[in-house]
Amino acid sequence: MDENLCAQCGTATSPGAKYCESCGAALTGPAAKSAPAPAPAPGYQAPRAYVPYAASPYQGVAIRFVAILIDTIIIVIVAAILSAPFNALAVITNSAAGTVTFSWASALGGLVSLAVFILYFTLLEGHYGQTVGKMAVKIKVVREADGAPIDYSQAAVRTILRFLDEIPYIIPYLLGAILIWSSEEKQRLGDRVAHTVVVKA
Repeated sequence: MDENLCAQCGTATSPGAKYCESCGAALTGPAAKSAPAPAPAPGYQAPRAYVPYAASPYQGVAIRFVAILIDTIIIVIVAAILSAPFNALAVITNSAAGTVTFSWASALGGLVSLAVFILYFTLLEGHYGQTVGKMAVKIKVVREADGAPIDYSQAAVRTILRFLDEIPYIIPYLLGAILIWSSEEKQRLGDRVAHTVVVKA
């Protein structure tokens, strides 16, 4: 059996001992070395679940254009039906006078159409978060901060600012499209002011 000597008192020590059996001094030589502790057995690790790539939840110009196209068709039909009596009265008045003049009846017809436009978006988005067009393409409007449903005031802000989104009027919704393209959250002006985003329903 190999023996080592204590550097303090010279007493022979056993292999693997950390302290001298005679004087108690710590051994610094080969005797102080001990066998390395065995590595712990690796515990069971469940395989990592596959996480698919998550696309941006914000909806862009193309799908929103389809939604607004559907909504526009509905609004035009409803507004034409409701404003028809006023428009007919305006034609009769102008025919009787023999001239084309501004008529209160035509003005009322325009106001009815405007009211239909504002109420359509405000009531549907304020209550459901979706217009008929958005329901058709399966998108909805939610709050930017927490994804909660929006209220009527936010819906009204979005609706009023739709008029600015149409500037310039030569190409409808050109400004809105540019703002959506330039925003990471795909927000047009109404979304930015009302703090809303359009996501998948």
